[in-house]
Amino acid sequence: MIIINFGPHSKDELTIALDEEGASLLVSKVSAMLPVTPKSEIIDCLIYFGRKVNVAKIELRAGISDQLDVKNNGLLLTLSCDALEYAKHQLLVFLEKGYFFPAEFWSFSRPKRKYETQIFFVKFSSTEGAIRTDAK
Repeated sequence: MIIINFGPHSKDELTIALDEEGASLLVSKVSAMLPVTPKSEIIDCLIYFGRKVNVAKIELRAGISDQLDVKNNGLLLTLSCDALEYAKHQLLVFLEKGYFFPAEFWSFSRPKRKYETQIFFVKFSSTEGAIRTDAK
């Protein structure tokens, strides 16, 4: 499972919460893009926004620069070769050790935003309780 969530401290931070299944899926999609190829990969996920959980999609694209675009039904992440390689590394370490360290993944430019958006990878169980509590 993959859950994306903006905040809670800033609209310029995005948390991507993953369990082992979600991390395996994401690492397979990232690996399929290496070496950098001009194709995109789509991942089904959930978005937690305004105390509601909705179905969403993350579209991954290889590019020269790192950019995040928010769409009605999810995210478009354009990743440089360095970002793709680091994502693969972090996800493989998570699958081996069971945690992300450091949690910070990468900074992405975002249209109409003054500051870059920092993306964090976290283990799903650390956010699972908050989502279940709010969904009741």
